[in-house]
Amino acid sequence: MKNLGKIFILAFLQVGVILTLPLFMTDAAKESPIVPTAAVMAEVVETDPPTVEQEVRIRLLVDGIEQEMNLEEYLVGVVAAEMPASFEPEALKAQAVAARSYAMFRIASNAHGGAICSDYGCCQAWLSEEQLQEKWVAAYDDYSEKIRTAVSETKGQCLSYNGEAILAAFHSSSGGKTESSENVFGQALPYLVSVESREDPAAVPNYISTVELTESELYSAVAAWNEAAAVRVSDGALLSEAVFSTSGRLMSVKLCGEAVSGSELRSIFALRSTDVSWQRSESGLCFTVTGYGHGVGMSQYGANNMAKLGSSWEEIVLHYYPGADIVPVSAIAGNSEVL
Repeated sequence: MKNLGKIFILAFLQVGVILTLPLFMTDAAKESPIVPTAAVMAEVVETDPPTVEQEVRIRLLVDGIEQEMNLEEYLVGVVAAEMPASFEPEALKAQAVAARSYAMFRIASNAHGGAICSDYGCCQAWLSEEQLQEKWVAAYDDYSEKIRTAVSETKGQCLSYNGEAILAAFHSSSGGKTESSENVFGQALPYLVSVESREDPAAVPNYISTVELTESELYSAVAAWNEAAAVRVSDGALLSEAVFSTSGRLMSVKLCGEAVSGSELRSIFALRSTDVSWQRSESGLCFTVTGYGHGVGMSQYGANNMAKLGSSWEEIVLHYYPGADIVPVSAIAGNSEVL
């Protein structure tokens, strides 16, 4: 009987342990829940750090001296040098994207061994902080902040065509239409075609300009270009057989019987653009010129007018560079951390 009592007691204890075990397991489960697989995956995605593009650095030539700098910092000096800081924010952003694209294009062309220069006649104008302080004086803080914002809010954004940075040419102002690249650069590019460019003539300094030359001044200008042709300056057909493009710009003309391009004529007589007409007089010759610059790509005053009318920087650049894509700099073919 004693043994039977012991067996009964042990059996009772085992049953009690079995019955109470789920309670302990439930408490443990509350402390360490089993997380569904989907939730685990979502948690991993949320905690992974975002991908950050590596800093792009460039080599800049200033008066023949090379210095290395961040691409975005370089663009602050370019936008400040190339476009008035008083322009609309969206126009300044469009300029930043165009300048970034042009820089990538020039670097890829290997014109300076993979570097870019600060000569606006070759690459792009650029001003240092010291030069900007001298230029803006009391307005330096406001203008500097405005330009830096335009660059930072378009950081890394570039224009491409077929995976390569485009030749994002730009100029000051157009006379209603921009010019196609083949009529100026001799090469047709699908994103540099003539497009409408509505500008406010009243807002553009010297939108229409005149250049008046006496017979003596005409002779000197032509002689500097072609001394043999200068002897024909006083002939009746000083300028003849002019050919104009669909945008209204001079493509070619005969000067004293010699064929020259519109760009050459512009250089010979220091004209502001090739959107030009002329009138001969007894005292000499008078040119009437509309706009300023080669006329290819983005018109800066046109971009500013678009911004005033509510266009975004994206709308501006896609209007002036039709067919181009807006992509990160990292997507440009041949891009590397240090260019």
